[in-house]
This record gives sequence, C-alpha cells and structure tokens, in this order.
Amino acid sequence: MVNKKITMRDYYRTFITKANKEAGVIYNASKLNSKEECEEYLLNLIKDLRHNKQDNKAYIKEIDDLKEEIEILNKNLAVANREKVNLKDKSQKLEAERIFYITQAKEAGEKREEAEKEKEYYRNHAKYWNNSYYQKDKEVGMLGNFSVFLGVVTIIEAISITLLIWK
Repeated sequence: MVNKKITMRDYYRTFITKANKEAGVIYNASKLNSKEECEEYLLNLIKDLRHNKQDNKAYIKEIDDLKEEIEILNKNLAVANREKVNLKDKSQKLEAERIFYITQAKEAGEKREEAEKEKEYYRNHAKYWNNSYYQKDKEVGMLGNFSVFLGVVTIIEAISITLLIWK
C-alpha cells in the first residue's frame, strides 16, 4: 500500500511538472510530499488557471510579438533583397562605364598614334622642303654668281673688241 502511494505521488509529481511547464508556472513539484498535497496543488492550479485569463493574453501577446518579429524579418529580408538588386544594378552600370572608358581610351590611343604618324609625316616633308629650299638657294646663288661671271667676261670681251677696233 505504501508502495502504491509513493508511485501515485511520483506520478502526480511528473504530471504537475508537465502541467506547470504548459501553464508557464515555476514551481518545484518535489516539495509535495504526499498524494493528497499533489491533488490539492493540482486543484488549486486548475482554479488559478481558470480564473487567471492573463496567461492566455500573455500567449496571445507572445504570438503577436512573434508575428511582428516575423514581419520585421520579412521587411528586412525584402530590404536586403532590394539592396542586393540595387548593388547588382550598380555593379552592372559600373562595368558598362568601365568598358565604355576602356573603349574610349583605346580610340584615343589610336587617334594619338595616327596624329603622331601625321606629325612625323609632316615633319619629314618640312625637312625635305627645307633642305630642298636651301639646295635650290645654293643652286640659284651659284647660277647668279655664274651669270655675274659671264656678264663680267662679256663686258671684258666687249671692251677688248672695242679697243681692237679703235686701233
């Protein structure tokens, strides 16, 4: 009989522990020493829970808080996704700009090379015409000197012919 009472008491204790967990009540069931104390505690717990409707409100409040948390997390996730999309768009724009500037740099390099080639071409032509001018100037100078020489020779011949005729 004593064994049966202890078994029932232990059964009640485990039941009270489970009920307390579900109700959110903190109470150490090992303080209950007899079967009658356990039954009395259970009756009082049921009465308290029936008359105390705030626990349900607490559960509802907790559920509402969890819903709000879920909404906040969903909003944060949506914001993160939008930011990710914005970053992806910015990345694509920056990549397009980079390609554009690379293309412009290549074109500018080609134009610079072409301008250098034209500059070199005109420099060579200027040197050629400069050299040609001085060469022609020398030739013209030599021809002028030769013409003067021939003129002097002609005058001397004319004087000598005149002297011969006069004598």
